[in-house]
Amino acid sequence: MKLKGKFRKRKNLVICPICHVELSANDVNINGLVVCPVCGAVIEIIKSEGQKIPIVHNVETKRPQPLFRLHTIATHFSIGLLPVAMLAQIWLFFARASGELLGNLDLLLPMCFLFLSIVLIGGILTFATGFVDWKRKYRGRNYEIITRKIRWSIVLFILLNFAIFLFWIELFGWSFLTQIFALGVIAKIGHLGGFLVFGK
Repeated sequence: MKLKGKFRKRKNLVICPICHVELSANDVNINGLVVCPVCGAVIEIIKSEGQKIPIVHNVETKRPQPLFRLHTIATHFSIGLLPVAMLAQIWLFFARASGELLGNLDLLLPMCFLFLSIVLIGGILTFATGFVDWKRKYRGRNYEIITRKIRWSIVLFILLNFAIFLFWIELFGWSFLTQIFALGVIAKIGHLGGFLVFGK
């Protein structure tokens, strides 16, 4: 049953004839058209002998560009700082194990907590700037790929908040494990975002 569900979902996809990004037939508006988020092609999806065929009618040339690339900056800031925070926690582990011979706990504990807090704030900024880009560049259109990014972002916020909470109550190992899962979610969100930038 699960395999059939995945197959149906796969069959609901169409390929943009210009940039080859995968689009969902669910993205079609009330006029029966979908604008490709990558190249701006205005596509009509018609059915012929059970197959979905994308027909390009026009190209959307006037597309507002992201403001100062803030989403890109915020994204890379969060991605870059989380591994730094995790490396600092590894240092913290060895400092605790060595009886503070390898580091001062009074310095390392607040430093790690600060790094994690900045990652969370960076994630919020990333989401906010991405939301603005969606409303501005993509005109708030309901793309399935953006919906998936939003859902994964919510999962990321839950994981980061949980990791910070676990660190606060000094369950450092569980916090570190949660951050590993958060890194995986960040990779998934970045993978989806890459389709919106480079196509497929």
